[in-house]
Parts: sequence; C-alpha cells; structure tokens
Amino acid sequence: MDWTYFFIISAVASTFFLSLGPILYHRYLGDTDSTYDSSTIIAGNIRLRPRIKLVCGNLENIPCDVCKLFVVGLRALVGRQAPEADIVKFAIEICETFHIEDERVCQGIVRMFKDEFVGVIEKLVLSPEEACGLVVGETCGNPYDPEVMWNITLPNVPKPPVKPHVLPQPGSPILRILHLTDIHIDTQYLAGASADCGEPLCCRIGDKMTTGAMAAGKWGSLNNCDLPYVTLQSLFEYLRSIKDQFDYVVFTGDLPAHNVWNQSRSDIMGAMELVTKMFLTYLPGKQVYNTLGNHESAPVNSFPPSYITGNDAETWLYNETAKLWKNWLPADTMKDIKRAGYYTTMIQQGLRLVSLNMNFCNNQNWWLLINTTDPMGQLSWLMNVLQKAEDNKEKVHIIGHIVPGGGSCLKAWSWNYYKVINRYESTVTAQFFGHVHSEMYTVFYDDVLFKRPTSVLYAPGSVTTFSDLNPGFRIYEVDGHYNGSSWYPLNYQNYYLNLTKVNKDNTPVWEPEYNAKADLGLKSLYPEDWDDLIHRFKTNDTLFQRYYRYTQKLATKAICGTDCKSSLLCDLKSGRSHDNANLCKDVTGYW
Repeated sequence: MDWTYFFIISAVASTFFLSLGPILYHRYLGDTDSTYDSSTIIAGNIRLRPRIKLVCGNLENIPCDVCKLFVVGLRALVGRQAPEADIVKFAIEICETFHIEDERVCQGIVRMFKDEFVGVIEKLVLSPEEACGLVVGETCGNPYDPEVMWNITLPNVPKPPVKPHVLPQPGSPILRILHLTDIHIDTQYLAGASADCGEPLCCRIGDKMTTGAMAAGKWGSLNNCDLPYVTLQSLFEYLRSIKDQFDYVVFTGDLPAHNVWNQSRSDIMGAMELVTKMFLTYLPGKQVYNTLGNHESAPVNSFPPSYITGNDAETWLYNETAKLWKNWLPADTMKDIKRAGYYTTMIQQGLRLVSLNMNFCNNQNWWLLINTTDPMGQLSWLMNVLQKAEDNKEKVHIIGHIVPGGGSCLKAWSWNYYKVINRYESTVTAQFFGHVHSEMYTVFYDDVLFKRPTSVLYAPGSVTTFSDLNPGFRIYEVDGHYNGSSWYPLNYQNYYLNLTKVNKDNTPVWEPEYNAKADLGLKSLYPEDWDDLIHRFKTNDTLFQRYYRYTQKLATKAICGTDCKSSLLCDLKSGRSHDNANLCKDVTGYW
C-alpha cells in the first residue's frame, strides 16, 4: 500500500471508527465465525472477510462502516480539490483493502464510477450516515431530512367504488402476452471456461479453461455466468415457432452482461442493438414494449436526473433508446423517452400501457443521493396518466424493471408508488416487472389495514442463467377486447430450458415449466386469489416447496427451509419496500 493513502485512510478511520465502538460483522457472514479472516486493520476495528462480491455494481452487501469510511474520505479529497489520480487511488485502496473485489475488478469499477463519485460528492448535502442509509439500508443510518420521506398529493377526485371481480363469460376474447426479462447476453461467453473464476461474472474469454463440473457448458451454466449467444438464438428460434401463441411482447429490461467493471457506452448500445435486431428478424410484425433496466447504462445503475449535464448526462442513452424503440412505438412517445426514459401508449382500445423508468427509485443510482424527491417527476406524471385513464374508462398495464417492493427501491418512492396503485386499483389491472431473476409475484394491499388485496405484480424469472438458474420466459392469457373487459390476467404458462439436459444432449428443448391455475390450484388470477395462495403456502408445505422450485425455474431440488420460507412469504406480500412490520404481520409464524 502507498503510505500516503494509508495515512489518508487511517486519519479518517481513527476519528470516524473509534467513536463507533466494536464493529460486528456477524450479520454479514451467517451463523458461523469460520469465514472470518484473523487479520485486523485500522485500530483493530475492521476485520477482513472473504470478498464481498460486488454484483451489478450493487453496494447493499457492503458493510455499513466501510461505506461511511468511503464517503468521509471521498468528501475530504474532493473538498481539497485533490487530483483525480488521488481520488481513484483512494477508492481502489478501499475496494482492495476491504476485500470488496479482486485487483482487476476494483480497478475497473473505480475507473468506471470515478466521475459519478465526484459529481455526487460535490453536490451531496447528506451526512455519511444518511447517504449510506439510503445506499446500504436503513440499519446503516436514518436520515433526518424530511425531504427523504416525501409525499405526492393525489388528485382531488374521489376514488370510484371498488367492484367485485367477475370472470369473463366462456368464449370471451383472450389477449396473449409474451413476457421476457433480464436477458443479459454475454458475447464473451466461452464454453469450457471456468465457472468459478473468483470474479462477479465467469465463463468468459480470459478465464481459465477447465473440464468437469466447473467448465462452462455450451448452452449456459448454473453458476455466476450469463447467457451465451447460442442460447439466445435458440430462444428466438423457438419463439418464432410459437409466434401464433402470443399477440405482442413486453420486455422488462437488462440486456448487457454483468461484467460491470469493464463496460463502455458502446457495449451497452451494442447489446441493445443486437437484441432489437433479433426481435425484428425473428418476430417481424410483433409489437414489442420495452422498459429500461439498471444495466442499460454505463456505469451500471447510473441514471442522473436532467440537472446533471455534460458528459455525465444520460442523453446518450435516451436518444439511443428512442431510436431503437421507435420500431414499435408511435411518435408521440419519443419526447418522454428522450427526456427521461418512460412513456405511455395505447395497446388496444380500452387498454393503455405505461412503461416506467424504475432507475429513479434505484438505491444504487447514487445521483439520487443529491435529491431523492420524485426524480424527473415520474410519479406525478404516472398519477396524471392514471387519472386520465380513469376518466376515459381505460384500463392500464404497467411495465417496469426494479420491483418497487424490493430492498433496491428507495423507501419514499416505493411508498408513494404503493399509494398510487391503491388509489387506482380499479384502473391498473396488471404490473409486469423484472430485475429479480427468480420467478415471483407480489400482492399489494390497501394502505390502511394492509389486509384487502388490491393489485398483483408479476416477475416471470430471467432469460439469463445468472445465478444458478435455468433460462425461462412466460406467456399470459389476459381478458381480451370486448365491451366491459377487465383486461386482467386470467392465467399464465412458464417455459424453461433444462441446462443440465441440453448441455448433455446438445439439443435445446424449450418446454412448459408450470401453469399458474393448474399447478398452483388457482381458480383465477385476481389479487384475492394470490393472497389466498400465500395463506395456503403457510399450511401446505408440499405446495409451497413445489412453488419454490418454480421460482428457481426447476434448477434446484433443494428444500426451502424455515428462514427461506419466512423470507419468501414476506416477499410475496411486500409491495412496498422497508415495511415488513406492516405487510408481514400475518406471516409472523414464519417471520
């Protein structure tokens, strides 16, 4: 270590950490001390551990105190206008010293993010505790700034009475929707490369070649590896063969691979252009509705609001996005896409689609540390769109990437979105999202007693194998176009590719995985049905374990034990983030 940087770190640490008392990292390492490294640094307070694994540029797994140290040190360097080289070196030292990643990844990720580090710190008014509380989680700090829990004001229009759900008459028209998400195409995937390379993403050119169980399969690997091109091509060939089984496509984000430490803007645009070309080549004439994922930027998660200008501005992405999406979208959507990456359009008479840019709720989008209040006015815009839809007796399907109820969505944004969905529960009849690579659904409830189910969010599971998953996709059947249609999902069928089998037989077979009604015992797919299923999961463990295997796209035969079941049941009820106390009260037997 360069002694200049040792003294920078030590000076910050000696004043910062000694006031904290003993630092316990047991919560990051599970139930045993066996993985602790015996070495200690910085006044004996920080204990080294095996690498934290910086996946997707995500800092949620980084110890709180390391986050605070980084913010304090970076603010000191920026405050005295230190040269860029000093800032880069300091950040790399933090990354390597605390085993966040190996040398190559640390150097790459710091150089990717250096402009964002400086741009945010120059404008940051939050304390280290507040900033890290937003990025790492509430246990790291509770912001006192009242603007952190901001509220939008709903229109002064009475909420219409909620009518009971009624199934359509037999023979009513059906709309069929293909849902793809999280493709993460890796053009550097290499069969035979090590799937255990020690970095966030493996099975790539440059990784050690090997044989046996840890060798990357031709069609993909059940490990920390992304999707090879040959598998994506196989998927599109299969979709072309069943194109008569769906009417249009929704794609809910994330095209590039997870090598976030060495991606460029041209890499991002290359992935977007590649998949766009595949849609146009294999599914000509099929409408495709897209939304932006957190990986559709370089650096990953970096979606600055419009007040960030110059080279850091997101204009490059939004212009490229508009150019590609205009293959399927009308001209009147382009203004909003070029401004902020979200839009609304009519699908059919009576059915509107809203595509949200969920990166404005992403707690890893560090630009939001400057100001978290309704970035780019998206929620206010959504509320106005939904009010007009209600006035015009339209129903709305919402698509987005990051699920609002997960820990990745900022609390204030998530809670306001929950409030909007509750107000417009009779208008929003489906939510289609991605980001979580395992299959899941989430029930939304009234925001007073949290007992009456109001809406359902669907995430079908990723196309990519990252991590330890079979590739998959879903086709929904939705109440179709007729007078009085509810436009609610009526059923769905998941499909998957058995990687173990295809790597053995070298013949890709995309096959049905499960059917919602037939395999989960659902009478219909209304919010009350999904809520009832959660309660059945509590008492019927056979049914629950079956569903757990579906969440993994049949990639595992492992049992979901008590803690796993507790967590999953709570996830199924968590339509807004950081609120387990209210939302998971009736699964306390498992929580």
